Amino acid sequence: MSRSMDRRVEAALEVLRGSPAEQVAADHGVDAAQVREWAQLFVEGGKLRLDGRMDPTSYEARDRFLTLIAHEFRTPLTIIGGWVETLRSADLPPTVTQSALSAIARQVGYLQRIARDALDAGAVARGQLRLVVGPVDLRGLLEGVIRSTQDAAVLRTERPVVVVGDAARLEQVAAEVIAHARRLAGDGPVCVEAAGGDVVATVEVSVAGKRLSFADAAVLFEPFERADTSIGTGLGLFLCRALLSAHGGEIGVRSDDAATVFWFRVPSAGPTEGPLVERP
Repeated sequence: MSRSMDRRVEAALEVLRGSPAEQVAADHGVDAAQVREWAQLFVEGGKLRLDGRMDPTSYEARDRFLTLIAHEFRTPLTIIGGWVETLRSADLPPTVTQSALSAIARQVGYLQRIARDALDAGAVARGQLRLVVGPVDLRGLLEGVIRSTQDAAVLRTERPVVVVGDAARLEQVAAEVIAHARRLAGDGPVCVEAAGGDVVATVEVSVAGKRLSFADAAVLFEPFERADTSIGTGLGLFLCRALLSAHGGEIGVRSDDAATVFWFRVPSAGPTEGPLVERP
């Protein structure tokens, strides 16, 4: 048994012996909700072993994830390999060389995102997803995401919307949500809006005239599941939910014949102090 597994079992047993989950979480440097989940999984796993069987869903989720990772890595690696061979085979015009390098850089960035999502999913499972919080202007953050991705989304917010949060993680959330909206929109417009308040700030990304199916909406925030709007491994919006939960926020989607709106909210004053929150 690995050290990380030993730690989870130890924490679960402490809770089952009657120790408060909050105290156990503080001792192990994780979130209290994660400790409660470990205890529940320990109980459920024990029941399955007593029945002489293992939980098949754990294997199914693992196999789906490995298949998705292999599938998502295959295309960018093929593109990179093709361009490398082209660059090695002959003297090319500078414009073609520049196009090749740009294509390779895009595919490397995509692979890095897949690797980041996989690592973040592991941190979520271990209760070790940390935040480094400070003042964040959501309007400026959204503007930067749209500009860096060369997205055609329209930002409809003129004034700063300042919250306390982890800027890098909130940027990750915004980029993922906008990417899903763009995939749903196709060639249509995507509108982005941020609104602040004393208690909570809200970001809405809307796609007019596009309805999200019930089947897609049902799995949108589940790990290893892919809706028609999914980008990459299907971990993206699941991780967004975990990141926003760590901030004390939430994420969701509403959809009808008029529009589909992806939205997320974060507390204006930032996440509650805890072992997973760091302030510079």
